[in-house]
Amino acid sequence: MNISMSLNVANDRMPAADLIPRLAAAGFEALDFNFSDQWNRLPDRSARAVGAWLDALAQAAQAANLPWAQAHGPFFNLFDRTPQGQAQQDFCPAAIAACGRLGVPWMVLHPGSLDGPWDRAHRQAVLQGNVHFFRSLLPHCERAGVGLAVENIHATTPDCPRRFGSVPEDLLDLMDELAHPLVGLCWDTGHARIMKLDQRRAVASLGSHLKALHVQDNDGNGDDHLLPLACGKAGVNWADVVTGLREAGYGGAFAYEAHNAFHAVPDELLDDALRHSVRIAHTLLGRA
Repeated sequence: MNISMSLNVANDRMPAADLIPRLAAAGFEALDFNFSDQWNRLPDRSARAVGAWLDALAQAAQAANLPWAQAHGPFFNLFDRTPQGQAQQDFCPAAIAACGRLGVPWMVLHPGSLDGPWDRAHRQAVLQGNVHFFRSLLPHCERAGVGLAVENIHATTPDCPRRFGSVPEDLLDLMDELAHPLVGLCWDTGHARIMKLDQRRAVASLGSHLKALHVQDNDGNGDDHLLPLACGKAGVNWADVVTGLREAGYGGAFAYEAHNAFHAVPDELLDDALRHSVRIAHTLLGRA
């Protein structure tokens, strides 16, 4: 597994193209293109400006000899019919095309969910809504050569103990329905910790569908996006995660989505913090 970092780790410090050589110097082996966070910070979204931005990222990655492992697409609930929610959904083809331009193999999206009784009829309706939406994106994926990795999510409040995609069974049913080589899964370790899942069993159950990974830690009470081991015994069981990845035959990136661990780090210590995160990954993967 290549050790990867999301480019959102320094969104408000420097242009992403300037971060890439520093990630290479710290020992990272691949890149995670966080399209959504970076897009929201672009001052000019004209086609020409976006093309220049993507070209700068591509050139920086090539110069640093870092491949693109995965990306994160727009954030939305596909059942949200508000203008803002619809606008984010409509933006997916452009995000897929941007990933294709860079050579990103997998773009992560969240499944959609609806509150309800979670009886058989409700779950089937939510499943089919997800099938319809992701299937509608496949022509764009085929043109760009980019796969969609659907991410496990978590319940938001004690009053909402279940959302579609918060357990592996939901994701595997979606894979069975779509049955397309450009659709896979992303596993978020922090989301699974909030759901108190047995991560070895859950990750292993995804098998060859697993194409992307979000590595982050929390104590089970919030989606904190911290580095592994930050929460001690209350956090993610990393031995279980790594064993599950190996049992699944996962060959993608060990990709950090741990931006909140870096936001308070002073600029003069950022490179040290990045190197420290690489050492953590080496330790967890038995490469120390």
